[in-house]
Amino acid sequence: MTGTERRWINPQEGLVKIFERNLDIIVSRFLYPHLSQVWNPYSRLLERRFVLTEASVSPGGWPRELDPLRVLLISDIHTGIFLKPQTLADIILSLMALEPDLVAIAGDIVTGHSSEVGPFLGALAPLARAPLGAWYGHGNHDYFGGDPEEIRSGLRSVGIATLNNATVALAHGRGQFVLGAIDDLIFGKPDWPRLLSREGAPHLLLAHNPDHFYEAEARGVPLTLSGHTHGGQIRFPGGPPIIRHSRFCLDEGVYAFNSSLLVVSRGLGSVGLPWRWGADPEAILLEIVPRA
Repeated sequence: MTGTERRWINPQEGLVKIFERNLDIIVSRFLYPHLSQVWNPYSRLLERRFVLTEASVSPGGWPRELDPLRVLLISDIHTGIFLKPQTLADIILSLMALEPDLVAIAGDIVTGHSSEVGPFLGALAPLARAPLGAWYGHGNHDYFGGDPEEIRSGLRSVGIATLNNATVALAHGRGQFVLGAIDDLIFGKPDWPRLLSREGAPHLLLAHNPDHFYEAEARGVPLTLSGHTHGGQIRFPGGPPIIRHSRFCLDEGVYAFNSSLLVVSRGLGSVGLPWRWGADPEAILLEIVPRA
């Protein structure tokens, strides 16, 4: 990235975005339950089109003494009416067979209400088997209804820890690294001073919204993991997403700016409609290797 890429409409601000956010909340809470009784093909689509993306990266500023680190990035699960627990359980078990060192869950674990995570906790539980644990950072949908503490306590009950404007130091092989998570850019309360106060800049940052990336780079974060965009969820072959949720055109994939890297996952779930086209659901297995 050059750092100058911008959409001419900022998707984070303005009357259009305020209308969209409130419509999203209303639809998620009150329309989806009725829509699902008429048309709910998403679990079947997920079974057919889910893909695993693999990538190897070497961020600048990554600890040189650290052994290669395998991180499973999952985002935008959107538990709720479009997704069946058994479908998610089957995908989770197949992903954990890859033996990642750490699992990073980058927000939006529910669709419209915090209570939606409850029936899916059993399916999510195997993620905690990763040697360095499974870690969660909040997304915008996690604030749509109910109490986010319900999500945190539910995940805690199956061994998945939540970081919110906080960091933790993790030992791996011959060295250690710092993992952190910043609160959601739209509905949360991002607090960079608090995030940086304990261990300094994290080496690996969970930030649901990729538009945190330039702030993270300015604070010396080598690698940021995000979701939020769904890759557009619906896009024509070879074309851009119909709906873009990043002000900086950070739609999916791996991005570099100066010495920092960003990885944006299309995520597992669906919102708005129980359908994806041209932006298949994915998880990412990331191998992080120190620079030579």
